[in-house]
Amino acid sequence: MHTLRQLFEHGQSYWLDNLTRSMIRTGELKRRVTSEGLRGITSNPATFEKALAASKEYDAQIRKLSGEEYTLPRIYENLVVADARDACDVLRPVFDDSEGGDGFVSLEVSPHLAYSTEQTIAEARRLWNTVSRPNLLVKIPGTPESIPAIRQALYEGINVNITLLFSVANYEEVAEAFLTALEQRVSEGDTIRTIASVASFFISRIDSEVDQLLGERWSRSRTIEERARVAALFGKAGIANARLAYQAYKRICATDRWARLRDKGVRPQRLLWASTGTKDPLYRDVRYVESLLGPNTVITMPEQTADAFARQGRICAGSLESDLDAAGETFLLLATLGIQFDHVASELQEDGIRKFVQPFDALMVSLTRKRRQFLGKKLNRQQLSPTSQAVVKAGVQALDVRRFVTRLYAKDGSLWTVDPQVARLTQQRLGWLDSPSAFLERVDEIQTVAEAARREGFKHTVIVGMGGSSLAPEVCARTFGAARGWPDLVVLDNTDPYSISHLLSQIEPSRSLFVISSKSGNTIETISFYRYFYETLAGRSGVPGNSFLAITDPGTWLAKEAAAKRFRHCFTNPPDIPGRYSALSYFGLVPMALMGIDIRTFLKRAAKLQVSSGPGLPAAGNPAVELGAFVGMQARKGRDKLTFVLSDTISSLGDWLEQLVAESTGKEGRGIVPVVGEPLAAPGAYGRDRLFVYISHAAADNKVYDKRLAALEKGGHPVVRILLPDRMGLAEEFLRWELATVTSASILGVNPFDEPNVAETTKNTNDLLASWHQKRRFEIDKPAAGNKELAVYGPPSARRPSPEKLITSFLDSVRPGDYLALLAYFRKTPARDRLLEQMRVTLRDRYKVATTVAYGPRYLHTTGQLHKGGQNSGVFLLLTSDAEEHLPIPGQDYDFATLQQAQALGDFSALQSKGRRVIRIHLGSELKPGLKRIAVLMG
Repeated sequence: MHTLRQLFEHGQSYWLDNLTRSMIRTGELKRRVTSEGLRGITSNPATFEKALAASKEYDAQIRKLSGEEYTLPRIYENLVVADARDACDVLRPVFDDSEGGDGFVSLEVSPHLAYSTEQTIAEARRLWNTVSRPNLLVKIPGTPESIPAIRQALYEGINVNITLLFSVANYEEVAEAFLTALEQRVSEGDTIRTIASVASFFISRIDSEVDQLLGERWSRSRTIEERARVAALFGKAGIANARLAYQAYKRICATDRWARLRDKGVRPQRLLWASTGTKDPLYRDVRYVESLLGPNTVITMPEQTADAFARQGRICAGSLESDLDAAGETFLLLATLGIQFDHVASELQEDGIRKFVQPFDALMVSLTRKRRQFLGKKLNRQQLSPTSQAVVKAGVQALDVRRFVTRLYAKDGSLWTVDPQVARLTQQRLGWLDSPSAFLERVDEIQTVAEAARREGFKHTVIVGMGGSSLAPEVCARTFGAARGWPDLVVLDNTDPYSISHLLSQIEPSRSLFVISSKSGNTIETISFYRYFYETLAGRSGVPGNSFLAITDPGTWLAKEAAAKRFRHCFTNPPDIPGRYSALSYFGLVPMALMGIDIRTFLKRAAKLQVSSGPGLPAAGNPAVELGAFVGMQARKGRDKLTFVLSDTISSLGDWLEQLVAESTGKEGRGIVPVVGEPLAAPGAYGRDRLFVYISHAAADNKVYDKRLAALEKGGHPVVRILLPDRMGLAEEFLRWELATVTSASILGVNPFDEPNVAETTKNTNDLLASWHQKRRFEIDKPAAGNKELAVYGPPSARRPSPEKLITSFLDSVRPGDYLALLAYFRKTPARDRLLEQMRVTLRDRYKVATTVAYGPRYLHTTGQLHKGGQNSGVFLLLTSDAEEHLPIPGQDYDFATLQQAQALGDFSALQSKGRRVIRIHLGSELKPGLKRIAVLMG
């Protein structure tokens, strides 16, 4: 008789621990069943990962599932479920012949769930129901958190293999869960005959750990007797522990409690000896098989151990119960040496989870690479600077230790704060993680409203909003444009009165749909715009509300106003989606639909990125989290000027990225400074604080950018490259950068979901407007230099130099690592854009610092938080002018020009109060010559 078959003659079932598809398809599994007496098999993440990465046997199924938009965990599950079912079918004759006593296939729940009771229960149910075979065992680790899950699964009739057991005490907890579950079923009249369970003890890992500790004790021993006492214990603990566990098993089976259950037909929960391949080459390779033979037990072996036992193994009947006194004495002697085995067992279980997680994570990385390979040009491609891989590796390793990805998708607010109350609030800001799937269910609602607007003949859609309420729509309008037959989309986010009147001159108000967009529902600029447009239409239409849509959170003033004024529709966004993370919610999707963009396809494209960066993946191999780790780690090393370079066809994406990064990271004296729209220069124009991100569109002419960025990288500047195969790739970038930004924020130690300094400017503005109400003017200090044509406000000077000298002196404060911000409070025009760009390039080249250009009050909702809350490295030049026009705000005693002036003065004051280097340059009523004068000065 085959040696392995003889094990069963003595009551022990022989299983293997390395289920793979090739074993099934080549007939190897069936051969071992028929010729060797194999009676079961368990899956192994490490074995599966090697099979997946090194062979093509799973490729066809991965290609099919990838095309069907399965998530990575579901792709993995489909692969292993297929193997488990096929293996169950191969072993089914053993199961039937033994009347359910053997012939099992064991499949594990994700090791990431080892410390989550509810998630473990849910996954056990899903695996059990999906595989749908009676000879499946769901493998669950015996951690304290999993004990209730084990009990619940057994109660529900799920067969369970409890794994990673190292101590008798832990086994007894598992046995108690088994007994309790069965008793509960009996009390409710359910059968227990069909329930199977094994309790898996790991053997060789115990010896590896204890032998290492003994080696340390041996090296410290001073006498021959002490060393002999230590040496006698090498290689003893694993087998001794198993023998004591078997005695505990026999005691349980001898109780009246067990007898009552046995009479109901249940089989005992057998002990299973796992990790039976010897790890010490000095030990006999089949020592554990020979030493642990006993009735009603199972032994799993690696193929090498099984083959070795078949060749040279000895059947040592009753070996499991030999030397029991010596087994007990082993642990007493270990204790005298200071080795507390309970502590060792606990450490081994935690280490065992880690050793399961590592190959499982490697498996998911291999799977995501295969998926990307098969999807090819259907996905955006990302490449981090090859010279900075050590930075990436350090970042992702730190994140994986913290279980960042798992905790992120579990919406764990403590990733960004140690304050429990703040963590709970932060947890309520993570709804955007669900946006791709959640809003796919709302596409029909959005498209119904959009189609109705198109049919009614609206010519323009006007997005009225600030910051996160308007930036994503503006990106899509400039990238896609309106589809044929759909309204053109324009955005208003500037309180400059001429901007408002200019917009009205470009549209027919009565044939325009105004989308009033505000998360809070009371943004001062947005509500002021709304009141102006509503009054404008009220005089021309009997039902002005029909020309308005609202997008806001539930219960806001705007939501109530929309109902009172009978708006065409009010979309109430989930309140757990912050404004700057709302691109894939109503705030971004409704405007897109009103342009005729296919938002269903857009959301599905975002979902593809989420598959590559979603739960179940480690940080390594997770593109969005890797990107965030890279950006965050570079910022910590001083490269905190994140410089975006974008193809002309998608250049507007930079404005959205600017707000996301600046407002999320710029606080508590830290932050990442996004640099958008700065023309590329030679490597010598930049300091060592730059990190370049090149986002290119395959359809654009990128030759110049490609050449210059290659030179920058050669000059030592790290470069991230992201390629969009088509414009729909914007969906991926919205989600990629949301995920990356919260990752960077975690690395920097800031909360990406608050904006503690935005309110400072708002308060100052409100105070100024209250003063205006009383005095009809603002109290403004005298300028430090100049006159009404060109006045400079800032630090007072006793000598009253010329404006030019004061500006030059102010700019002399710029130091390496700073950034210069030009903040303009007037209407944006192409000519003014060119002058501001000329200034920024001159300043960059002269001072070798990053430069930014922004228009107010728009920037208050984008980079304003960074300016006041980030590191004190900003040098700010506010550019103001006399109002070009005055327009009233209905219901207020101030007009738009006054509001804009109050915002400029309020932010100037806020920057001064934070100790920032700032001056305000007032260009009077002649804006064009004033700007040219400043440009000449800086040139």
